[in-house]
Amino acid sequence: MHCYIHNDRPAIGTCVGCGKFICEECKTEIGGKYYCKNCVERLFNENKKRIEKLEEKSEQKPMIFMNAGGGGGASSSSSSSSAGGLGNITPICDKNKVLAALLAIFLGGVGVHKFYLGKIGMGILYLIFCWTGIPAIIGVIEGIILLCTSEQDFARKYGHY
Repeated sequence: MHCYIHNDRPAIGTCVGCGKFICEECKTEIGGKYYCKNCVERLFNENKKRIEKLEEKSEQKPMIFMNAGGGGGASSSSSSSSAGGLGNITPICDKNKVLAALLAIFLGGVGVHKFYLGKIGMGILYLIFCWTGIPAIIGVIEGIILLCTSEQDFARKYGHY
């Protein structure tokens, strides 16, 4: 058996890509497998085209997905995760973070901060259980959390786009 390119040289194996016999000079080893130069060139060009397509897609404007479930802004989708989510779009927040925190600390037992932040259902729940004292404890904790939250995170959670 001889190389399909060099008929005077003995073949050392077959190309994984095309199955033709190749000699020592024609072989290219990739991942422990032998390829002929034609197949390596073909694979290179195919991968180059794939990379170009991916680059074209990355240059397109990102799609924006909004959570229409009414969950209050905390989204579990990957589109609004740690990488910025909505890119250059900044949420508009007409709520004051410090005021919300103070309401939570001092009037959180009756859920005033929840009503202020637009969480009416949670505010009613706080009112129903205010006699237990549990909402007051949770309100103090939420007030501290609100004070520690950055302005961007607060706007992202309680603002609108």
